Amino acid sequence: MSEKTIQEEIQSIIPDLFPTLEPEFDWELVKNFYEFLKRDNEKGGFFSRNDSEKILERHILESLIFVWKLKSTGYVSRETNVADVGTGPGLPGFLFALLKKPPHVFLVDSQKRKLALLETEIESGSLSKIKKRVDFVYARTEEISSNFDVVTSRAMVPYPYIAEVTARMVKQKGILCPFLAQPYQDLEKETEVLTNNGFLMKKEIPIPELEFVGKRHIKILQKNSLPKKGYPRDWKEIVKETKSKNG
Repeated sequence: MSEKTIQEEIQSIIPDLFPTLEPEFDWELVKNFYEFLKRDNEKGGFFSRNDSEKILERHILESLIFVWKLKSTGYVSRETNVADVGTGPGLPGFLFALLKKPPHVFLVDSQKRKLALLETEIESGSLSKIKKRVDFVYARTEEISSNFDVVTSRAMVPYPYIAEVTARMVKQKGILCPFLAQPYQDLEKETEVLTNNGFLMKKEIPIPELEFVGKRHIKILQKNSLPKKGYPRDWKEIVKETKSKNG
């Protein structure tokens, strides 16, 4: 019996949604990225032992749906500069580069161990045809001053402090789109952190399509003004606050 294609594997997990996703992505590249993650997982320490059994549904598929949501709701197009911070081996941000009409993607991580393996794969391996769509930035997020249209992140810094860490990266009227699991309960703290760093909550996008892995949603935070004086703070101050907050 022949092996399933990646499209067939994904279709078996999300049969209702797959016909909507199928025309959006370059499936040969999705397959090559999946093969790369499996092959280099041990070398790069991408996933825990438990997670490495579920790379397709917990990482590829989650990221595909996140990317599709942002594109289908009009937040990302060919003209967009997207930066994915704390991207590790390229999750979720690299999946933007696998769209048939991709934006320009910047993958940001201060640690080279994971991301440099993806860069090598793009330079001279199975993903080389998208070389021009992707840039690699090896730097700490809080030290980057730039003008990105869209900044994405999946579990790099606890929410809402991701807004403080990325405040210098997002351009005026640009958006920060954290990819989150459980709803954040402390609305007072959320408002305080967002306001101090110049952000305004525009909307929340639920992702019922991912309920088979748990609750997932995206927040759309628009940078409406410059941060208040004294913000963003030093990284160690932010860490101290997130630790006291999380006990």
